[in-house]
Amino acid sequence: VFEALLTDKIQFSSQDWKIFNAKVLDSKYLPGGEWYDVIAAIPDLIQRSKAALILYDPPSLNLLNLELETRSLLDDCKAIITTQREHLETYRPDSQPPEIAGHMHAHYLRSLGLAMATGIILNCVLSGLEGTTDWVREESSSWSEEITHLSHLATEYRPLGSMAMILCLRIAWMGAVSPGAKREIEDLLFDYDKACLGSPAQSLSCDMTRAMRRFTLQDL
Repeated sequence: VFEALLTDKIQFSSQDWKIFNAKVLDSKYLPGGEWYDVIAAIPDLIQRSKAALILYDPPSLNLLNLELETRSLLDDCKAIITTQREHLETYRPDSQPPEIAGHMHAHYLRSLGLAMATGIILNCVLSGLEGTTDWVREESSSWSEEITHLSHLATEYRPLGSMAMILCLRIAWMGAVSPGAKREIEDLLFDYDKACLGSPAQSLSCDMTRAMRRFTLQDL
């Protein structure tokens, strides 16, 4: 799914993604599985949005429908964020056996992080379709700050328990507004890459800028 988000190497139709989601991910049986339904819809949404912009001939009903579809997915994502935040805030480690308490905490941290990262991606797509608005910028910035906070908390579960935070931080960088926030994320990513992957990635800002251009539909 994430390979399809970052590149055009995987070309699935909407129906292909539905089949993949049902047979491979089978979100009904996964913790926080509703998130998989949202993330699996985004690669095809990006492909169709880019095609609509290339063929743009105002007034375009297709573009309007794509905007409505993106907003609907964003609403679903916000509901998931709310649910995952409640899970994290109400979780009590002492309610679980010691051997699984840490695993559950790590799960809730990365589940909320991934949900907010998905929200940032959808806001990027919406900006590409409608233009950037203040509320989109503020919302993405807020999610970015929260992902950064969660990533600090998740350091104790590295490498395996918090490896997903690497992806969350990369997307959080796209939602960050201030240079200071971006630098903090870059420093965290450096530490995460070193702890989880053995060596820090090169040209982080270049890679993330390229991905952001893709999500905001600028790489037509």
